[in-house]
Amino acid sequence: MNEQLEPNKMYRNPEQKLVGHLVPFLQNSGYRVRLEVPSLGQSADIVATRGRWVTAIEAKMHDWKKALEQCRVHENLADYVCIALGTRTISENLITAAQEQGYGIIHCSSEEPYCSWVLRPRVNKRLWPAQREYWIKNLRAINYED
Repeated sequence: MNEQLEPNKMYRNPEQKLVGHLVPFLQNSGYRVRLEVPSLGQSADIVATRGRWVTAIEAKMHDWKKALEQCRVHENLADYVCIALGTRTISENLITAAQEQGYGIIHCSSEEPYCSWVLRPRVNKRLWPAQREYWIKNLRAINYED
């Protein structure tokens, strides 16, 4: 079972703290949140659902290029794909790359539990229907964060 994350808790690593900031941000926006969801041989840091829509989010403290690589796998399964960063600034190169792919960007403070949208994602049209159906069935077995 996933460990409950709290905004002011001491975390083992900076990315876990970033996820701790993201969970309430997403929940306050009406999303139901699951953490570390298996996804075609890797895992999505966060899978957030709202209604029938599924959003896969990769959280990184600095390596946005790696996040872009990981997001390509999520294109097969999620309606929306996003990168969440805990950096001081957001690279213009990342914004350009994310816009080209239709990915969203969420920027979070590395110190305070504050997050905001830099770029909203577009609906992903590159879904793999058979794999998505199988993944959704397995997703239902994973507990939501409270």
